[in-house]
Amino acid sequence: MVNLLYFGMTGQFSLPLLQLLLNNDVLPAAVIVPAAERPAPPQRLSESPTGQNIIALALAAGVPVWAVGSLRQPAALALLRRLQPELIAVACFPHIFPTELLSLPKFGCLNLHPSLLPAYRGPEPLFWQAYFDERDTGVTLHLMSQQADAGDIVAQARVERPDGLSGAELERRCAVAGAELLFNAVRQLERGQPLPRTPQIESAASYFPFPGDDELIIPRSWPARRAFNFLRGAAGWPLHIDAGDRRFCIRVAKSYAADHSLDRPYILLGDELWMQFNPGVVQAKIWPDLGSCQ
Repeated sequence: MVNLLYFGMTGQFSLPLLQLLLNNDVLPAAVIVPAAERPAPPQRLSESPTGQNIIALALAAGVPVWAVGSLRQPAALALLRRLQPELIAVACFPHIFPTELLSLPKFGCLNLHPSLLPAYRGPEPLFWQAYFDERDTGVTLHLMSQQADAGDIVAQARVERPDGLSGAELERRCAVAGAELLFNAVRQLERGQPLPRTPQIESAASYFPFPGDDELIIPRSWPARRAFNFLRGAAGWPLHIDAGDRRFCIRVAKSYAADHSLDRPYILLGDELWMQFNPGVVQAKIWPDLGSCQ
């Protein structure tokens, strides 16, 4: 049995992997989550929060859960050394791994990234894949290195992204597919087999930072299909459309017509908006006030 540490968060991307491990009697030595405040020493979490997340799941299975502020803190590093991991698995974690931590487990640190690396490196790959209406998407299991999202690829899985798929559903599909990749890697190590390693092709790499305010405005010069898929794929972000002196904060995109045309820039009936794009029209519901776009 490989002594495994699992790093994750309480969002949905971290959940399927831990569920799969526990369902197959693979108990991590501990689950590590980010502390709510920084800096803070490692702190044991003794109460399970409500709702289904990795904290509740781990504690119900008797797996210790620790919260850390910065992974560079001596107390955090001392804790992780005491746990003596042979493998670290990561599925969504906000803190940079220092060199000392990357070199701690003998099998390395494996990370799940929701894109087909080396494309869409960076902190919000699902947002940017929605922004560019990317069809070729999926999840990558890779060894972590000092450069974020640039380590050798262990395995990849493609994930279908049809028109209108929500960002939450794409994240769930990537998480489920990624959980299988990582679980298979753990089983391979348990059989004494080395993991495959394919260096990333740097000339094919792309990196995108955290989205800025400009990326939250949907250009009306886009085709309606791209605008619709972005609104669906990045739902939860404060997205808006400007038309003349009006700004519309989008609550949910309902449909699009690629070849339809309005005789004006938009039609608004109550909270129902029909917006002209180039070409086509998007139908959406809006928030009643701009505060919802903040």
